Amino acid sequence: MRGALLWHHHTAASLTAWTIRKGGDGRWRLAASLQGDANRFQLRQTPLLFTAPREGARDGWWAWGVESVQVGDRHLTATLGPPEQ
Repeated sequence: MRGALLWHHHTAASLTAWTIRKGGDGRWRLAASLQGDANRFQLRQTPLLFTAPREGARDGWWAWGVESVQVGDRHLTATLGPPEQ
């Protein structure tokens, strides 16, 4: 499933696959595969927002605030705040 990290109206990173898990510490964590190159400058800016289509919902989207992000060559991980929608 596709998704993206957004900084204002800019796509800082396009994602081809992602998972979100709640850790034992109660924090939400995103692990994702990058589609193409991520804009590392934009990924250092705030606020960042993770968005993805909500499966089964017509015109529905997931939205999570991003607290921190780590970028590798083809993958990224991020700590997320609570879901916004």
